[in-house]
Amino acid sequence: MLLEDVSIHQLTLMLEPRMVRPAWPGLNDPRVKARARRFARRLGLWGRLGQQVSAESGHRDIPSIPLSAYSEYDQRGSRQIYEQAWARRLGRTERAALALWLGHPAGDVDYLQDLLWAWCENATWTHAAHAEAHSPAVDLWSVTLGRMLAEILCMFDGRLGRRVQQRVGREIERRLLDAIHDWRQPPWWQAVRMNWSHVCNSGLIAVALYRIRDPEVLAAFIHPLCVYLDYGLQGFADDGGCLEGAGYWDYGFGHFVDAAVMLHHRTGGRLNLMAGEKIKRICRYPLAVHLDGPNRVAYSDCAQGFFKAQTMLKINRFHRMPELYAAADRTRDGFLNVQTWRGLALYRGEKPLTGSDAGDYVLPDTGFAKLRAARRKATAIGVLAGRNDWPHNHNDIGSFVLYANRRFVIVDPGAPRYTKKTFSRERFDILFCSSRGHSVPVVNGRYQPGVENGDIHGHLPYVGTLRVKGHNGDGPKRAAVDMTRAYDDKTLKRLTRELVLDRDGALTVADDYEFSRTPRSIEEAFVTFERARAAGSGRSVLIGQGRGAVRLSATGAGGRFAVQRLVEESEEGRTGDVLRRITFTPNRLQKSMRLAFRFSVTTRQPHRGSSRARTTPPIHRDTSAVPGSEYPVLGGLHPDHTLRPTPPGEGLRRRGGQLRPGGGRLPHCPGRPGESSGCAPAAARGDPRSRLRGLVLRPVPSAPCGLPSGRGRNHHGPGLHGRAGARAAVLVLVG
Repeated sequence: MLLEDVSIHQLTLMLEPRMVRPAWPGLNDPRVKARARRFARRLGLWGRLGQQVSAESGHRDIPSIPLSAYSEYDQRGSRQIYEQAWARRLGRTERAALALWLGHPAGDVDYLQDLLWAWCENATWTHAAHAEAHSPAVDLWSVTLGRMLAEILCMFDGRLGRRVQQRVGREIERRLLDAIHDWRQPPWWQAVRMNWSHVCNSGLIAVALYRIRDPEVLAAFIHPLCVYLDYGLQGFADDGGCLEGAGYWDYGFGHFVDAAVMLHHRTGGRLNLMAGEKIKRICRYPLAVHLDGPNRVAYSDCAQGFFKAQTMLKINRFHRMPELYAAADRTRDGFLNVQTWRGLALYRGEKPLTGSDAGDYVLPDTGFAKLRAARRKATAIGVLAGRNDWPHNHNDIGSFVLYANRRFVIVDPGAPRYTKKTFSRERFDILFCSSRGHSVPVVNGRYQPGVENGDIHGHLPYVGTLRVKGHNGDGPKRAAVDMTRAYDDKTLKRLTRELVLDRDGALTVADDYEFSRTPRSIEEAFVTFERARAAGSGRSVLIGQGRGAVRLSATGAGGRFAVQRLVEESEEGRTGDVLRRITFTPNRLQKSMRLAFRFSVTTRQPHRGSSRARTTPPIHRDTSAVPGSEYPVLGGLHPDHTLRPTPPGEGLRRRGGQLRPGGGRLPHCPGRPGESSGCAPAAARGDPRSRLRGLVLRPVPSAPCGLPSGRGRNHHGPGLHGRAGARAAVLVLVG
């Protein structure tokens, strides 16, 4: 338990000598600001910031957040209009404050004060979806906003007008510090094992560090909040895995690390929340799900995209893990894409290392594995046996994702667009949350039943089992999942799925069924965002186009493939892409049977000058949490979170055996003659309305293949280090 051996009195003594410090390191340090200005110019932030802030402050435009937008959730179940209005104002407030902090000529203190005053005029700081009668006054949104406002008051103490300082301070205290102790609205989230605990408790710790001047009062206020943070840590498996998915690792755990940075700074290093082996394993979780560039294994309510660079910077203040930067957002020049005053205050020019982490990862407690083909490392499988009773759960036990040729051949569709329906009993009517939207069988006409946050449907929670063989070896990699209890069918005695990834990247998936009587129907299903068409009168399916296509065929049992485009159901997604569902119906049904399938993966080599063929899946930032320049954005991309497109005319050109964007130069990437290297540029789609080209995917360095577990070398199998030179990857999800 955090602070188990630290009393309130001891915490008071730790805090007392440094009460005049800002909670975040370097905010008021002239040398830190000077360094931040240099990197803001190098990162291209300085120019963009000047254009945006000059235009916004010149018009004195304060984005409104009308009642009609707030009421949209109750009336129609939509969150989008309110979230977009909130994000517009929040983004302008952050940019106005950042410009002033950097000493940018576009900085305008009067405009910033107008924005601060507008927040005070808001009737509520909580989200409409969190504002029901039984909900607390403090939520994800209010603590995020309150922390930002408290930080701004500290950063510009003496520059803001007295009236603004006093009113903003009163509102922060009334809406957060006082509200948290209102016995009539007790916060349900303080001791939950999910992201809310970390986000809300960490935000309140930050607000208290800025607003409470008495060290004894401060210690008494934040001590229980630090203890509550431990519940959020309990939501992570002992091996460091995040059951809520990669986006919520970034969001929830990112806030935990925020609290650790601030408390470490304010106590002069005497209080370190980042100590412990489990914390280290949680820190390394991105390595287990990262593939290359912005591509990752996106199970649960998660989306594709880079991890936030600032999160990796914060972790590296405590633990030397530079390999994490490979999964972080970066600029074209390879610098970490840091866009906030907190990130700039920490940034010293770190870049991702060259090389590639080609190791396999096995997280036995999470029930997850990522396995790469022994010869073609860019083909990999990620497996999640997991459980179906966790927050943000999808009914995906036994599903898998196949990643090859820098695209998702078989995909997890990711999170839906959040509405009132998303967190209700209708959740599993949504394609993206239901097993219909994942690559799992339909047994006797039954999909996997859903359990959201407990036993909603009278179905006992299911915890899957995962067995892995051959990981980090030179031969085939095997993963097996028991899916039996994932189905509410009393005649189903056994259902197991085995996935075998051979050395060259071909994948075999075999499902073994055993029933008490002959089943009425079995339908195998595989989902993809790629184009797919049945071939040979339904005997196989081609997924993708051209030389990068993958052939799916049945081995052994006869049957017929069909392809469905789920146009209407896909509208509940975030990217605008249409999900295609490939089904296979066997000709003959038996009490005991095996259905096996083979994915034949080829290595694609684009022609000289070719800029065709999307080489990564649609990229859409994880929109699962509070908007802001350093947090996932609700309802759309924040301006600072958009990937920048390559200027027109910068196609892909082959020079020296490597693909390079335009006339740009890339470092050498290890690879075999005739094979596309891990440095090949890739086209990516971010905002659904725009297509981005020329995104450079650089390999990452060799690193230990498994998250440290303290269980010895054999816990993750032989050979803890992978090989440099990634070329192809397959992911398998079972969860």
